[in-house]
Amino acid sequence: MGASRLTGENHKPEILSDFSRVNADRHYGLKRLCDLLISLLAIIALAPVMIAISIVLIGLGFHHPIFRQKRVGRHATVFTIFKFRTLRDRTCRRSSAPIIRLSDQFTGWLRISGLDELPQLINVIRGEMSLVGPRPHSVPDHTLFATSLPGYDARLAMRPGITGLAQIRGWRGPVDCHHHLRARTGCDLDYIADQNPLRDGIILFATVLLPLRRSSTSRLPARQADHKGQRPGQGHVFRHDQRLV
Repeated sequence: MGASRLTGENHKPEILSDFSRVNADRHYGLKRLCDLLISLLAIIALAPVMIAISIVLIGLGFHHPIFRQKRVGRHATVFTIFKFRTLRDRTCRRSSAPIIRLSDQFTGWLRISGLDELPQLINVIRGEMSLVGPRPHSVPDHTLFATSLPGYDARLAMRPGITGLAQIRGWRGPVDCHHHLRARTGCDLDYIADQNPLRDGIILFATVLLPLRRSSTSRLPARQADHKGQRPGQGHVFRHDQRLV
């Protein structure tokens, strides 16, 4: 649907390292086949859940339960990602305080459980995403990160994923500082360098278990602690689209 490609010095796919490009292509056919089969089965099995979530969101005042946003995918191709809407905005119906509190609890649960990402199964079937891969960032954030971290664009060698190695290692949510950006990008390049079907299966299984982890294992306190020892400029906080990932 009208996919475009970022251009400019910081967005050329040519900067991708050889190891990233070769390994990204090595299992391409098998990975794509697995993506299609698993996504189709998941959509059929989870259709009642997705319909129920949509109905609840509409009942809580979300006129448009599906959120759409431009993200940067493989080889800097820009595509539209789908998610369940979890932040109230001008499109939402005015509601009472109790309804808003209930809405916040429900949408918070969607984010924690990862169920807000289910519509991205459509992106996988359309060939814009994979089940496993580097998470796609919005166009403004991609531009910011590419200018902040040399080699960042190497993560574009592979289709972005609904989940990835960075996510199961605790680097979820908005990229809020250089430390987080370096850690997440490092995980992405690690995955691309050694991507294989078995590793994908392990990451998918670990993703299913993520909601069961205790909140005390969150990486957030570790990130805050790490910032204390950084040199000037290393702890820079990014100002970007908070609807990220």
